Amino acid sequence: MRQPIIYTILFVLLTASGCSFIANANEESGEKMGNQAMYDVSIETDISEFEEYHMTAHYPQTPNNQIDQTIIDYVNQQKALFKQESYKSKQKNDGSQAHELHIDFEVIHQNQRFFVVRFIETIDLGEGGVMTKQTVLNFDKKNGKALSLEELFKEDIYYVDRLHDWTKEKLIDAGEENAKLLDKLEAKPEFYEDVALTGEGVLVFINDPASEEPIRVMIEKDKVSKLLRSEYADAFKEAAEVGAKPTSENQGSDNKYQDFSLENHLHGEGKEVALTFDDGPHPEVTRKILDVLDKYEAKASFFMIGKRVGYYPEVAREVSEHGHEIGNHTWNHPRLGRLSDEQINQQISSTQTILEQVTGQRVDLLRLPFGNLPSANYQEEGNVVPWTIYSEKWEDLKPEAVTEDILSEVEEDSIILLHDLQLSTVETVDLLLEKLYAKGYEVVPVGHLIDKQ
Repeated sequence: MRQPIIYTILFVLLTASGCSFIANANEESGEKMGNQAMYDVSIETDISEFEEYHMTAHYPQTPNNQIDQTIIDYVNQQKALFKQESYKSKQKNDGSQAHELHIDFEVIHQNQRFFVVRFIETIDLGEGGVMTKQTVLNFDKKNGKALSLEELFKEDIYYVDRLHDWTKEKLIDAGEENAKLLDKLEAKPEFYEDVALTGEGVLVFINDPASEEPIRVMIEKDKVSKLLRSEYADAFKEAAEVGAKPTSENQGSDNKYQDFSLENHLHGEGKEVALTFDDGPHPEVTRKILDVLDKYEAKASFFMIGKRVGYYPEVAREVSEHGHEIGNHTWNHPRLGRLSDEQINQQISSTQTILEQVTGQRVDLLRLPFGNLPSANYQEEGNVVPWTIYSEKWEDLKPEAVTEDILSEVEEDSIILLHDLQLSTVETVDLLLEKLYAKGYEVVPVGHLIDKQ
């Protein structure tokens, strides 16, 4: 069973500490703790690009259908609210800049009874500024229900007062830098709506106006368990923290991956095009694409999202072992225009680290979300790869129509952009390769086209 990497926004800290980014394995698949199995968590990624707005949503999925549906409903609700706010803002400000919704997550904790996930929602409405908020969901595995705080805590105890007192004590002990935050903190539910059950206790997230990240305050288990309803307190006390246990597989590979040889894959007479795939890896779609590429002895380029590589390192490794080119597509696919140089560095360097650790390849290619350009600091760090053929309308077309659309535009040295998150891409690639070779084109890695320039 593979456990995902616990995502943290502070990528630099992860890199500096030398922590493995790679998902880890439990000793037994379906291992049981008490009545409930430990969940094998996967990641889903939805990306939409339109002239008016861009949306990227990463969210977890589990073996529990009710939990999954609640999470999907949450994501869809956030998308609907964002579209409404984006439309209102466009009407009011008449801005030409595309708006952005970006949803990310971290699995805070899971044990035999609870599954806890924190979502980070970022909304950029152009002139309206960037807004960041969070949503913490504590799920009861027994029934798949997201528990409200009123359901978690006893009716006869005003839990807010207790949490407030303990949080203040922790902040005071932490030092003077929290003085201003203490002045604004009150014993009101709105200040304590984001709390997460963990193996150590209850983690309280306090929004800090001076920082993009909330302050995390841990209230120990022996204190907070007295506030919980009996059925949850018992499970809370007995719960064993399930953490990532490093394995030899996750320390990178010592295998020497053979470079592909273009001479072994010549189908045409000099007309070359590149086939590139963004947003993966995907445990099903990417592997099916690899099968199609093998069928035609074609070599392609895969621009991978670092966070997804953390969940599916074995798929990224297979791409490399099949002789395909690996590229950097940032850690979690934000629009770079709203990020600082430091944040862009975190996005790129963290992805670089995990890609090279997993695949054994040196990664020199960089493609940035939504066609953004990097800051000047990154122009020389690697080759920034554009595309010449892509249309957002392909998402609504059948593979035959997408193929014909591409063929109507293709010419020598074209760079074709597809995505390996949609199953329909598999059929598109099969049709496209057959017709490209029939027209005398050779499909080569995009790095080869760049080297020609």
